[in-house]
Amino acid sequence: MILDDLEVLLRERLVAAREGAYPEGSYSITLLLDADKARRKIMEEAFELTLELGRPEIDTERAAEEGADLLFHTLAGLVGAGVPLQSVMTVLEGRWQ
Repeated sequence: MILDDLEVLLRERLVAAREGAYPEGSYSITLLLDADKARRKIMEEAFELTLELGRPEIDTERAAEEGADLLFHTLAGLVGAGVPLQSVMTVLEGRWQ
């Protein structure tokens, strides 16, 4: 699943960042190392998705893009905070049983 692959990539980048070996100007590194920036981006993307979903005629492509942005930033925030995606999935699974 793409979210699992993305989590692995983000975790690898976080380890590299902590070792000082990461690409200069990496956007994902800034999210992983700056919890405040990650939180602000999560709120921004959630707001943008909410706006799109509230339109009388929803642009499904735009809604999908905003949803993808929200998922990416949320996952980066979780990885930066040390919360595994599997923990989130376990909570979701428990809510559906």
